[in-house]
Amino acid sequence: MSVVPRSLFTTDSLPERDRFEAWRSLFSAHALDADPVGFSGSIETTLVGAMSLRVMNAAPQGPARSRTQIRRDGQDGFILHLSRHAYRVETERGVTEVPAGAISLNALSQPYRRSRVPETDSLILALPYSSVASVLPDEETLHGLILHGGAGRLLADHIRSLAASRHAITTTEADPIARATLHMVAALVRPSLEAGARASRPLDAARLRTAKRFLHDHLCAPLRIDAMAKALGMSRSQLYRVFEPEGGIARYLARQRLAAIRTALDDPLERRSIGEIGEAYGFGSSLRLDRAFRQAYGVTPRDYRAAAGRV
Repeated sequence: MSVVPRSLFTTDSLPERDRFEAWRSLFSAHALDADPVGFSGSIETTLVGAMSLRVMNAAPQGPARSRTQIRRDGQDGFILHLSRHAYRVETERGVTEVPAGAISLNALSQPYRRSRVPETDSLILALPYSSVASVLPDEETLHGLILHGGAGRLLADHIRSLAASRHAITTTEADPIARATLHMVAALVRPSLEAGARASRPLDAARLRTAKRFLHDHLCAPLRIDAMAKALGMSRSQLYRVFEPEGGIARYLARQRLAAIRTALDDPLERRSIGEIGEAYGFGSSLRLDRAFRQAYGVTPRDYRAAAGRV
């Protein structure tokens, strides 16, 4: 029976002058705060179903995700980090001290910075965003969460057990193990989500304001969720969630476009036809524009313009 795939990267075989650059290229999703002089590192990755388990040893380093990097690569998985050293994690909510042996959870779709510490048999569990979202509907509140105490020790023991058994995990066992791990993570973090959700509300409100400004500045452009999320440094799910009170992104954008069309129809200096105005704001069909405008304002665009004293 075959075992799950594993890979090993080490800087040991490289010239010393090339080691840090090779290591940094391996972690292109992060900016690394480290001393290039005398740097060395190794990382073994084991693929267990949909998740990745990594065992890392490296000179002191501090990884960080910036909004620029988030916009550039669009990565949105979750990282669970178990270190033998104490360190600090900075997110948009502030700075949190992480005791040695505790587990920090961070979303790649959100900015964070970790202080520089050595990696001494550090254990890193990478979970796909979609997998976490399937068991935790408020998954965004996980970002910056620190698990310690009883829940942290239970999950840390499980991750250590996975690492100790990684060479023997078979392909048949991989998916059940990944699912069991995912559900264990969900069960252990769920008590913290309510408090996390309360803390995220002001941040979500700020995100919504920023996203609304973006849409207002691009009313005449086609709506492309991936491009919008990347430009704002947000994930697709974050965008969808913050617009839920507005009935969704598409409905909000349609309302703003209709409002802009009505403003144009009110403008006595506007010389474009109704069809040209509608097309400029994404209504390629006059029938579609008539239906949407009537639903929003109770009259057709032509009747509205006529009532304003313009033909």
